[in-house]
Amino acid sequence: MTNTAEKRDHIVNGVNTARIVELATRMTQDDSFGQFRFRADNQWLAGSRSRTSIKSFYAGNNERTERTQALTVDSDQPAFLAGENTAPNAVEHYLNSLVSCINTTVVAHASVQGIAIDTLHIRAEGEMDARGFFGVSEDVNRGYNKIRVDIKASMAADEETLRKLISYSPVYEMVSRAIPVEIGMVIAR
Repeated sequence: MTNTAEKRDHIVNGVNTARIVELATRMTQDDSFGQFRFRADNQWLAGSRSRTSIKSFYAGNNERTERTQALTVDSDQPAFLAGENTAPNAVEHYLNSLVSCINTTVVAHASVQGIAIDTLHIRAEGEMDARGFFGVSEDVNRGYNKIRVDIKASMAADEETLRKLISYSPVYEMVSRAIPVEIGMVIAR
């Protein structure tokens, strides 16, 4: 990366822009500083329910252990899909990851650029053919065929600027293009 973010030492939209600029600047000086590894550890509870624990991660050339307790996120299925409806299901969490990442990304980048945001509401809807998941058809995708994201914003930016801000979202990029997934297994009997 050759550009260094402009330094603005203040809070914009509730974001500490000085910290963001500091991190971006460090990444321009040391490519490895920008290498991150996030982790999620999921355990089956019962039925369709599972719990994911998220605690440490690797960033800034170090293992980050500032979380003293794991954050947990539960998953379940709606009753219609034979679950107990105690938590969102995995494909709903996927939409949550997308909209929350777009939101975080837009706010962070707009703040560093000094763009005021009054409101930002992001909604996503995914379309899928569940015959793939249920094993009824091998001819359909098992996941989403299409995702629509609708954004309502009141901010000092035009559509082109907002699209540029969205383009920095890691989850948006992962969703909009396929990425390799490696699976390792250990099976005990």
